[in-house]
Amino acid sequence: MRRFVFITIAMLPISLFAQSSFTILGFGKAYKDGDKIFLSYRKSGQIVDDSTIVYKGKFEFKGNINSKVRGYLCRNDNPKYAAELFDSFSIYIEAGQIKLYSTDTLSNSIISGTPSNNDYAKLLLALDPLNKQIKRLDDAKNKLKDSALLNLTNTKLETANYDKFPIQFKFIDTHPNSYVSLLTLAQMARFSKYLPQVENSFNRLSTKLKVMPEGQEIIRKIKEGKKITIGTMAKDFTQNGADGMPVKLSDYRNKYVLVDFWASWCGPCRAENPNILTVYKKYNLKNFTVLSVSIDTDKMKWLNAIKEDKLPWMQVSDLKTKNEAALLYGITTIPANVLIDPRGKIIAKDIKGRELRDKIAELLESK
Repeated sequence: MRRFVFITIAMLPISLFAQSSFTILGFGKAYKDGDKIFLSYRKSGQIVDDSTIVYKGKFEFKGNINSKVRGYLCRNDNPKYAAELFDSFSIYIEAGQIKLYSTDTLSNSIISGTPSNNDYAKLLLALDPLNKQIKRLDDAKNKLKDSALLNLTNTKLETANYDKFPIQFKFIDTHPNSYVSLLTLAQMARFSKYLPQVENSFNRLSTKLKVMPEGQEIIRKIKEGKKITIGTMAKDFTQNGADGMPVKLSDYRNKYVLVDFWASWCGPCRAENPNILTVYKKYNLKNFTVLSVSIDTDKMKWLNAIKEDKLPWMQVSDLKTKNEAALLYGITTIPANVLIDPRGKIIAKDIKGRELRDKIAELLESK
């Protein structure tokens, strides 16, 4: 199965601690002599890349760390150059001996040995049924050619991934002192529709976690997410279209408008584009349209992506490093969107996949 890994290490802040030594020991039938294992993590603001060779069914890394950080391991695919990582596993690097055991693949490792990794093992165990379901769906998806079946499988995958959230929130709320809870919550804070729950769980964390840089980043995202809430009037903005002519959001008053924030380099955004296109084709003659705001800075890549994905609706961007419309709407991650009614009021946020299709159908099918 092709597994796509979204590597977030470069974006994660560092939590400083005293310099301590760590050991990572991997063993089990999953590791064949000659396999190359790659390790990546952050240390003192820099990415550390290390590697070792499996010998006698084992591999080992040793080092010193001045922080608790999340890193990842890859088997036989160098993450610096590989577009796809077929066998990888996240890990919490901290003082002590960290053990990984597996009989088949690195990605199915059982991890133990240090407090954070023991907690991580508990979370993985709770998520195991869903992760297995996602793996089956992902394997099936890679073999499908029929577009209808592919869309159905994508919907099931999306549902399974969102089904993880209640399990993760439960773990966080029952482990308020765990660094794993903090970083799991930091990942979940990327989804603005869950920010109220994120804020609730964040408030339950221990003070020592809240004051860490990762905790401060969660606070920032919660604050940004409150800039635009359901029920408020949409804030107007003007940006240039692909032809260089200015376009105002208010030009679309009296229609249902999905304001979609995306970028050419954003894999999940490009994966969602066919779904938005399906909705647009079905309802664009029923008082519905889409206005896409790209946070690209390279105009040619932006225009090429529009052409490749065959997007017929209005596209705008200011091509700035920090897109002003995205800042206005408190967008901290993409894909993201807001749905605006004909009066200019925001009636939904970050609806994708089936949820988007169902919402637009609810609003427009009877009309």
